[in-house]
Amino acid sequence: MAGRGESMALRTAILWIHALAGAGWVAAGVCFAVAGLVLSAGGDEQRDFALGAAPKIVGFSLAAGLLLLFTGAVNLVLAGSVRGFRFSQEFGSILGLKVVLFVGMFLTLRWTRRVAASLPGADQTAAPSDALAHRMAGMVRAQGAIAVMGAVALLLGLWLMGT
Repeated sequence: MAGRGESMALRTAILWIHALAGAGWVAAGVCFAVAGLVLSAGGDEQRDFALGAAPKIVGFSLAAGLLLLFTGAVNLVLAGSVRGFRFSQEFGSILGLKVVLFVGMFLTLRWTRRVAASLPGADQTAAPSDALAHRMAGMVRAQGAIAVMGAVALLLGLWLMGT
C-alpha cells in the first residue's frame, strides 16, 4: 500500500511543479509586457530595462518552459500508466491543443531571445533609441502573446484534470 501512496505523492508533486512552471512562464510574460508598456519608448528607463531585466526575464521564461516540457512528459507517462495508456478522445484533443500552444510559446520565446541577444551590451555603444524602441515593442508584443497562449494552456490544463 505504501507504494501506491508514494506513487500518488509523486504524481501530485509533478503536477504541481508543472502547473507552477506554467504559471511562472505566464507571469514572466505578463511582467515583461506590463513593464515594457509603461516605459517611455527610446528613453533611458527602457534602455536600462532592455539591457538589464529583459534578458533575465527571458532566461527565467526559458527555464520555466524547459521545466514545463519535462514535467509535462512525466505527467503524461504517469497518467498513462494509471489509465493503461488509454486516453479519451477529448483528452487527446486538449493535449494536442496544449502542445500546439507550447510550440507557439517556445518559438516566440526563441525569437525574443534572439532579439534580446542582439541588443548591445553595457560595454558597447548604445543602440539608437529608435532601433531599441522598435526591438522592445516587438519583444513586448511577443511576451504578451506568450502570456495569452500560456493562460489558455493553463485553463486547458484545468479542463484536462477533469477528463
